[in-house]
Amino acid sequence: MIFHRLRPLPGSETLEGVTEDFRKSRRLEKYRLGEKALYFPAGFAWEYLPLREITGIRPVTRVIQSENGVCPFAMEVPGVRLKFGETDMVLDTEKEKSQQILLALKLPSAE
Repeated sequence: MIFHRLRPLPGSETLEGVTEDFRKSRRLEKYRLGEKALYFPAGFAWEYLPLREITGIRPVTRVIQSENGVCPFAMEVPGVRLKFGETDMVLDTEKEKSQQILLALKLPSAE
């Protein structure tokens, strides 16, 4: 069962009740957002980052380019940069609405 394959991101702490939080989480494109953690797909498992470890969040726009083939293109993709500990992580989103949901997170570390 997929709920048994939940593990914290390397360097983050283990949460209690993470299985129940995952079951109650809502889907946000390829990610899942729970009350305690943000979940990322990792092959046949899921990794999570506790929300209380996130110290900063800001919007970013990345450019995806393709120069292969007959028709090269460049496309802007909205995203979010998370800061936790000494690490930064960029989450790509397909829609600006998803970006706004992530930016509206109430971080326990900011309170």
